[in-house]
Amino acid sequence: MLLKERLNNNYDFLRMFAALCITFTHSYNLILKNDVEPLMKLSGNRFDFSFIGLSIFFSISGYLIAKSAITSPSFKNYIWKRFLRIQPMLILVCLASILVIGPIFSSLSINEFFRQESTFTYFRNIMPLFGIQFGLPAVFGNNPAESGINGSLWTLIVEERLYLIIGILFLFKEYGKALLLILIGILNLLYFVNIVFYGENLIKYLSGQNVFYAIMFLNASAFFLTNINFKKIAYSLFYLIILASLLLLSPFIIVEKSLQIVLIPLLILWIANLKGKTNKAGKYGDFTYGIYIFSFPVQQMLIAENIALNNPVKLFGLTILIVFPIAILCWHLLEKKMLLLKVRFS
Repeated sequence: MLLKERLNNNYDFLRMFAALCITFTHSYNLILKNDVEPLMKLSGNRFDFSFIGLSIFFSISGYLIAKSAITSPSFKNYIWKRFLRIQPMLILVCLASILVIGPIFSSLSINEFFRQESTFTYFRNIMPLFGIQFGLPAVFGNNPAESGINGSLWTLIVEERLYLIIGILFLFKEYGKALLLILIGILNLLYFVNIVFYGENLIKYLSGQNVFYAIMFLNASAFFLTNINFKKIAYSLFYLIILASLLLLSPFIIVEKSLQIVLIPLLILWIANLKGKTNKAGKYGDFTYGIYIFSFPVQQMLIAENIALNNPVKLFGLTILIVFPIAILCWHLLEKKMLLLKVRFS
């Protein structure tokens, strides 16, 4: 996205807010204090801040990935741009995990650590499309919640597989758009039937948070493909009242999730197109990915060192203080340079 275009919307602001929301919730999850996470308490254990963060990420990603697919000159160029956005940072975080975090925090000796097969199979995380490995040998084994190095990576499995689904736009050429919209419609219908009539037991593959966020992503893609003009309705009070009312009512009716996967991306994309000072959140760069991908391992290291072990707010604050400079450096030294290569394949 060109800088001029980026400064006319709230996508950068929302993604930054989303990354902070997820890091905030993990600060509670990773020290087993889920029950006192503020939004969990406020919502009666229905939602936490990571729910907001993930909803923002998948909604915006779905919309912008569909836009990328439509505007890319070829499938090769489309996939190349996705690779440049995701993989270089994954290579960096995998190297840091294996060469730095692992040897320091493993209870094994350095020689023993590097003799383990699972030390090197961790490199599979460079391509989450094929699944990931969360742990390294004897690393974070005494952490209270889990021993995974980077639990946030699960979302990239879903994301990369969805990128291929959006590739239908290229695979079937002039019929791709119609076919994709039909597929998304069928998925929504099956999801609705599975939840409302069968309590999520008819089709096991259509249950769980992975599917919830995946369909949210696809619905946001559908909103782009059907040419909904969010800029035109950005200041419609009627639109806001209807969306907000339905979302507030959704937890009390059986079709809650089926409503949310449609209404949440509509609301987020509406907010994304509001004009204001927050439009300039990405003026100096997009640090979102760096915050998202480094926060979890930093939190795990702090916990392993018994730092802020009983204070989730302190854990969150320390994590951001450490991760934010890393994210800034990664953007300017790696991400920004990689994105300049996106025209290499057309």
